[in-house]
Amino acid sequence: MSGLADPGPERRQQEFLDACEPWLRALPADRRDLAISALLDLWVLSDELPATVAGWSGPWRYVWPRDAAFSAIALARIGRPDLAWSQLLFLQSAQAVDGSFAARVDPSSGMAPDDRESQFDSLGLVLWAISDVNAVSAATAGSFDLGALDDLLRRTTRRLLDLTALGHRLPPVGPDYWEVGESQVSLGLAGPTLVGMNSLTALTKADPELWGRLGGDPEAVRRAADDYRATFTRTFEANGMQRYPTSGGCDSAIAYLPAAGLVPNAADGIYALEPELLGEVWNRLEQPAGGIKPGHGWIIDRSSWTPSTSLMGLGFARLGQVEKAESILDWLSAHRTSAGSLPEKISAEGAPVSVAPLSWTAANVIITLDELYVHRGGAGS
Repeated sequence: MSGLADPGPERRQQEFLDACEPWLRALPADRRDLAISALLDLWVLSDELPATVAGWSGPWRYVWPRDAAFSAIALARIGRPDLAWSQLLFLQSAQAVDGSFAARVDPSSGMAPDDRESQFDSLGLVLWAISDVNAVSAATAGSFDLGALDDLLRRTTRRLLDLTALGHRLPPVGPDYWEVGESQVSLGLAGPTLVGMNSLTALTKADPELWGRLGGDPEAVRRAADDYRATFTRTFEANGMQRYPTSGGCDSAIAYLPAAGLVPNAADGIYALEPELLGEVWNRLEQPAGGIKPGHGWIIDRSSWTPSTSLMGLGFARLGQVEKAESILDWLSAHRTSAGSLPEKISAEGAPVSVAPLSWTAANVIITLDELYVHRGGAGS
């Protein structure tokens, strides 16, 4: 009948939440409200789309490969590996033949809406997503066919290794999550590249047939990962893990490393970030309303940015800094919009501003909750 609202979205939303119920029940009762907010944010930005868009406002209604990688991991963690694999298959279809990704693509066509420069961080983060989703799927619902992503793996690996000279140099200069032009390679690119190298070694162990299918040499991949670790160590680590190899001050991109499991005592990890360093970066970047800005050189405003804040929260969770991770979740929960969504920014006065919901923040919150209470079986349970 005319005038009646379409029941489809409401039904699909409830079906999504019903499928998440086992995961929600594993959380402490006082965390479920925040979890549902993050789940609904992720759902509304994914519903009937091949991959999650960054936000719903016009300029954000595109798929950023970086953000989609986090969304894929979050979807796998909540028990929806089918949706996670769909995200990765979309990225495979949108990837250029040279292995690059457009900075953002239209979810309907897979085409870039403009000529923004490709962002190299997407390579390492997509490899991490493939590795994490594959591991979670194998441990819970039975592994999906990793071979379905062979084209994505082959192209991404080739570009990552070629443009780092098999790990002997840093990635090329280009924009990162700050979305600005650069004259030096940033931690926002170099860190995810280290994450990608680590993920390649993990995938090599998880699928012994991988390189036979891709036409590569697993020993060469391991050597490249070791060589890139050395390259990263003598540049960024040797100079205090700043935004640029020898300057720039603190940057929240440091949190990519622990967020992806590059932590002490991680099984077979190629690098480990010490917890104290992440705490120091947080203290230097903290803003008036709580939360943090993206980096020392970020002088646009005094707002707190929830993608950076929530990424740090995930980093603290994986480093075992439970109290700090939980305090960040508390802060994010307290600064939701009136509709319950997680916004992009919080003003210096403590008000939600800019776009909401934001898929990257929602995904970070979900993965953090999973690390604290489900994946580790732990804190506060």
